[in-house]
Amino acid sequence: MKLLVGAYSQITNAEPMPVYERALEAVCKPLLTHLHAHEDAIMQLSLSIPLLDWLDANHGSVNLLISDLAKNGKLEMLTGSFNQSILSLLSPKDRSNQIEMTTTYLRKRFGQRSKTLFSYGQVFNPLFINTANLCFIDSIIISTSDETGLQQFDEPFIMQEMGKSVSIIPMDGTISDLIASFAKKAISFGNLIEHIRNYLESEPPFVMAMINLDHLLQAGVTAQQTIQLFDLFFGYETSSIDEAYLHNDPPKKGYLQAGWYGIDANKGNLGCINELFVEDESLAYLYGRYTTMVETARMYKKDKDVRKRLEALIQKISCGSMYLCDANAPMLRSSVRKLFWRYISEADSVLTALKDYSYPVSNDFDHDALCEYLFFGKYLSCVVDPKGGSLSELTYLPSLYNYGDTFSPLSQFGSASDNHHQLPPGQKQRLFSDVFLRENFIMDEYTKLDAKNCLAMGSQVYNLEGVDRRNTEYLATCTTGDSPVIGGSLQIAKHFKLRQNTILVDITLTNIGEDPISCIYGCEIPLSIDSHGLPISFIQLENKKNLTWQEKEVVLEQVKSLRIYDEPNSTSLTLVGDTRFTLLKEDYTIESETVLGNEMLYQHTLFMASWPIVLASGGEKKITLGLRVERK
Repeated sequence: MKLLVGAYSQITNAEPMPVYERALEAVCKPLLTHLHAHEDAIMQLSLSIPLLDWLDANHGSVNLLISDLAKNGKLEMLTGSFNQSILSLLSPKDRSNQIEMTTTYLRKRFGQRSKTLFSYGQVFNPLFINTANLCFIDSIIISTSDETGLQQFDEPFIMQEMGKSVSIIPMDGTISDLIASFAKKAISFGNLIEHIRNYLESEPPFVMAMINLDHLLQAGVTAQQTIQLFDLFFGYETSSIDEAYLHNDPPKKGYLQAGWYGIDANKGNLGCINELFVEDESLAYLYGRYTTMVETARMYKKDKDVRKRLEALIQKISCGSMYLCDANAPMLRSSVRKLFWRYISEADSVLTALKDYSYPVSNDFDHDALCEYLFFGKYLSCVVDPKGGSLSELTYLPSLYNYGDTFSPLSQFGSASDNHHQLPPGQKQRLFSDVFLRENFIMDEYTKLDAKNCLAMGSQVYNLEGVDRRNTEYLATCTTGDSPVIGGSLQIAKHFKLRQNTILVDITLTNIGEDPISCIYGCEIPLSIDSHGLPISFIQLENKKNLTWQEKEVVLEQVKSLRIYDEPNSTSLTLVGDTRFTLLKEDYTIESETVLGNEMLYQHTLFMASWPIVLASGGEKKITLGLRVERK
């Protein structure tokens, strides 16, 4: 039996500090210490750059131990994408840069130049072969288990593409499945050890036991259990990557198709990472914002220092962790997505400040064949979207915080059963989108999934055009069509006025049918609020006495205005209507099992203002809403 033993962790930036601390105490320190004490053991290791940086800054002795193990040939460090980019989503040049940055990082710190790539997220594309050759990479370690769980290869093989070749070393699917079952608490630690021992005693010809350390943490592994697990593997003769091949002459050939492999991430029945952008509108918008930023920023050629700064930001926004829902659940962590938006807004700031460059006002950010409009003011920036006649982003520039980063993930990425007012999974939630409800509808029962009682306009394409030359005002118009919810047909006209600190929206509803209309009109303003804890509280502003509400979900009548405090960013948001309205507020969270146990991960807070509408044929109703963002 040829046995290779490896370990990897994909902890990313913006994860809570306890994630790093638990990784250190439960897996990293005991594993490396045990490897040092085992004279004949050889192991492969892939740790994310954020984790290595954290170790370097806070526990330098651990990095010194890694360096000592690497120099003594006991530890083989694996290279990868520096910013945890998903390589298939990058251009060939950017793929090479990401790998070279990681390789250089490892060589400078640990004195070892890696020639083996570990593919982040288990995403693979045959185009990687050429990239690997350019980066002097000899082999790639990746799972070959597809979305059905079938392991396509059980021993190393040579893969050729366009005249280039590289060795593919497949991870052992049986051991990966056992570790994943342990992570889901489907089997106990004792059963895990017993199953692995029985499997190794059956002496399969080749085993690349690549252990997902994050899965161990998700299962609640202890330091002693980590030692016990790897002691089982180290009881056998372990091999280096150079010794991976069985005695085949000539080496076996194979071909691994493009796909999303393994079970590191919860991906449902998706076989390719790009399918995610078809299914999930919010993630498609994130990726589209990245690709358009790369194209726009690289059009600037003049100032070398500016180009250098933009390239550094492009590297950072290429991070792919927000597209994955693994044991760390980065996709579901608002803090991970906010880091992406911070770098995007910083790049926007650089480009809009250039006097020798004209930043495009309109762009198809999400590649849906519709042009969105970017407004960049003194304190606010936002994207006006024809879809829903709404705002896709709302960033307060002093803090670079995007309050429009709202998320309703696909059902396979977590349970939203605790939310009272269910949202369509995978649909982007935009600011100032329109909904209509039947008259006398009970607001406590509101959900956009109820097509019988709710007409949601968030996916409708509005006619959007600029009103002034300064690109600070936009008019979005649409008709509802004949709807049983409304009892007729309405024309919607929304006039956006974008000011320094304020978004003003003048809404005009006109009955264009022949019969009178009676219904409820609602305007949704979902906001992603930074907070020290849940639920998100707000203050109902009244002339005589302000009222503070701290419920997760509440429906209030006769509201004139309200204020939300974003304590971490020292910012306040004030929502005001020209007439009193009924307010529906709910915090949206997703329940997920992570390395920290069962967590309720905050996504956004829905604020919906609604008014009863009674219109004769040709009649109209005018409403004005204002959202002000300012320093507290």
